[in-house]
Amino acid sequence: MNPIDELLAEHEAVKTTLKILKRIGQDVAKTGKIENPKHLDQLFDFFITFVDQCHHSKEEAHLFPALEEVGVSREGGPVGVMFKEHQQGRDLVSKMKAAARQYESGDKEAAKKFTQHANDYIALLDFHIDKENKVLFPMANDHLPDSKLEELRKEFDRIETDKIGPGRHEAFHKMIDTMKGVYLQ
Repeated sequence: MNPIDELLAEHEAVKTTLKILKRIGQDVAKTGKIENPKHLDQLFDFFITFVDQCHHSKEEAHLFPALEEVGVSREGGPVGVMFKEHQQGRDLVSKMKAAARQYESGDKEAAKKFTQHANDYIALLDFHIDKENKVLFPMANDHLPDSKLEELRKEFDRIETDKIGPGRHEAFHKMIDTMKGVYLQ
């Protein structure tokens, strides 16, 4: 598979989890309660492991440097913006997790904090994914030679194996399918 198509497919999985997170956030906003912390823990694991350690690692360690090699600027350019937004996403996941833990420890007001951080994360990633899908990834397909795309594919496979481990990708997709049945009917 073309490595850019792989990143696009991963974005679809991320967008589905954002819809699930949105639904959970809506439920929390209505009730003031986090009803199923186990589901949140599964989403946090997805956001940390799949989104950050796997997907963002593919981009930061391999795709972005390849784009820089062909003249796409980091400083003041799209690559720099993507790095910054990845960090903003990490920060928001940490804040969501902290708010969920505060809620579990008895701070019922933390449910509001969780909802706000979740909404911020959803907005950030929706916008981020749109920019990558419509600008950065077409740029990569247009400017990276086939030999570089093949190298990226091999490096992406290595990240799948080394960073998240065999079978985790599939397990995340199974988790997403299960949660879709609960939250997106």
